[in-house]
Amino acid sequence: MKRLFIILGFIAAILAVILAVTPLSNLAILPTIIGFICGLIILYLTKKYQKKTKSIQYIFLLVIIALSLTIYKGIFTTTEIGNVEELETKEEESVEDSKELLEGLDLDEIDTEQ
Repeated sequence: MKRLFIILGFIAAILAVILAVTPLSNLAILPTIIGFICGLIILYLTKKYQKKTKSIQYIFLLVIIALSLTIYKGIFTTTEIGNVEELETKEEESVEDSKELLEGLDLDEIDTEQ
């Protein structure tokens, strides 16, 4: 049972660090939480059976690194907005095209057919 949580903890912590380094750093929160919970379960099991393992320290270290990288990226990374004026002109053209299409429809014919 303890080995299962050690393996799950390491996998989740390593995945969290990998995701924290990539541009998908917001997705690193879930593996960080899973790694932390697995670390707590391992800590409880080692206290219960009075065995010592270094894996708890490594899992918590990886979780702390992933969490700090995620927080750092969340605070200091700014979202760049593209050319808004170009998007607005495209939207206006789209609205004008839609109006022209609607004006071209003869709604009276549709009502009389029903």
